[in-house]
Amino acid sequence: MRAHAASYALAYPASHVRIELGRPGPDAVTVGAAALPLAGFFERGGRPEEPVPAWRTTLRDRAAHG
Repeated sequence: MRAHAASYALAYPASHVRIELGRPGPDAVTVGAAALPLAGFFERGGRPEEPVPAWRTTLRDRAAHG
């Protein structure tokens, strides 16, 4: 992990950063829950979610009841 991060970082800032194993603290559940929507955001390259067209939602709902 350190080698990968260093290969993409600028030399000066990277020399002032440490990468270490984290230790779960009292807020671990809260931090984990907060990370879930961020994971999706970063998977999309920082783009917001595309709205689902109404016709697609209607078709999905009808298929579920049919």
